Amino acid sequence: MIVAVTLGTLALAAAPATAANAEVFYDEGGCVVQQVTDGAPAGGSQCAGVDFGGTSMGQAAFMGANLAGANLSGSKLQAANFTGANIEGANFTDAQVDGADFTDAGILPGTITAEATDANGAPINFAPVVPAGLTAGDCMIVDVPVVSGTVFPIGDSGMVCKFSSSNGTAIAVVKIQVTPHPEATEAPTPLFTDEPTTTGTTASTRQPTDWGLVAAVGGGAVVVLALGVAAMVISRRRPAIVAGEDGAGEESAVEPDDDEEPKAPGA
Repeated sequence: MIVAVTLGTLALAAAPATAANAEVFYDEGGCVVQQVTDGAPAGGSQCAGVDFGGTSMGQAAFMGANLAGANLSGSKLQAANFTGANIEGANFTDAQVDGADFTDAGILPGTITAEATDANGAPINFAPVVPAGLTAGDCMIVDVPVVSGTVFPIGDSGMVCKFSSSNGTAIAVVKIQVTPHPEATEAPTPLFTDEPTTTGTTASTRQPTDWGLVAAVGGGAVVVLALGVAAMVISRRRPAIVAGEDGAGEESAVEPDDDEEPKAPGA
């Protein structure tokens, strides 16, 4: 009984260590390859020129890894993540790459930015650079094929491109960013036009009444009229009135004579 318990305890103690070791696919020098669930080593795995030929590394975390010139031919790389890795000169001949992610791994840029040429957007040009053993497939947006030179609308779009080997198909996601074209400065609208604008009716050519001018003219006319009346009153004023000799009570006007000498009273 005691022996059975002891053996059981040893088995439980050994099980986690076995599982932990199984999650590391490769560990030599600065090249450490482990599962995606554990994440990639800080700074990425330094595996340039490493020979992984035939190694089983399903769901391997190659994010940011340096795999330049590495040999991955015949390796099992199902659902492996190569995002941001350097795979220049790597060999994927006969590798099993079903579900692998090669986003921003040098085959295509992770983001393509362009400025709109007009209101429709901008044409986007791209050319996949595939390593040995992989073949470029179609690029799509929601199952609609996209080719180089396609006009993308203003804003952000996501394009998925496929790559295959003799043993499966991988993908790479490309973000397309099209920025608006700088708007042309519009000519200012003139304050006055040569011809009045009509909207179904004849435009009036009557000038607006200047009430200030009317008031000034009216005031001047009143002054002139007043002066004229005053002059008329003065000019019609009669000379001095004296009684006639016949005592008939008629009034006669006597105009003074400068050469006539003044007469004595009663003469």
